[in-house]
Amino acid sequence: MHKALLFAVVTLAAIVTSSRSHACVDTALVLAVDGSGSISDEEYEFQKSAIVAAFRDRQVLSAIRASGTVAVAAVFWGDGEFPAQIIDWAVMDGIKPSQKFADEIEKSERVVFGNTDIGDGLWVALELLSGSHACARRRIVDISGDGMETTRPRRRRSVSLLQARQRAQEMGVTINALAISDEETDLADYYNDRVILGSERFVMNIRKFEDFARAIRLKLIRELS
Repeated sequence: MHKALLFAVVTLAAIVTSSRSHACVDTALVLAVDGSGSISDEEYEFQKSAIVAAFRDRQVLSAIRASGTVAVAAVFWGDGEFPAQIIDWAVMDGIKPSQKFADEIEKSERVVFGNTDIGDGLWVALELLSGSHACARRRIVDISGDGMETTRPRRRRSVSLLQARQRAQEMGVTINALAISDEETDLADYYNDRVILGSERFVMNIRKFEDFARAIRLKLIRELS
């Protein structure tokens, strides 16, 4: 009798825990960050530190609290021939999850290089959004990069930007972008025409990496407000 009761309690607790971990959030956001060969190690670390600082920033945390339940993940992408680096979902229901997410990014080592395969990076982000947080009211990919997609030669494993963007459209996902146009001055136009998607889509443009920290913070506040 007691064993049966204990089993029922444990089973119920497991069901409740599972239900909570897969509960629908208001916003599911994936940061898709350029780690291709055009990004130096110094620039890569700068991007990481800027994202870490953003998720420790009071204004960003305030925007997260005000926007309901928010789940965030990150994808560092580069050449589609190699796996992207994923920082898994964190549900931002307090300061500790945000701090933990920032810590995970901070301690991660670079594993991506090579071509600028935006389509592959976007595809990995969409895979995340089609998983445990597929029922989110808003699903957003926040993509940042310093170059246009590498188009030739097409590699066996790569997904084109056109294919990935079409999938995002079918899923109802919003794509926003942060263009780092320090070398390609028309990059913001490219992102505007070829990358972003959705009724509330937007591109932020910066001319130098030093502006990335401020831009990513403002971008997160705008997306979550």
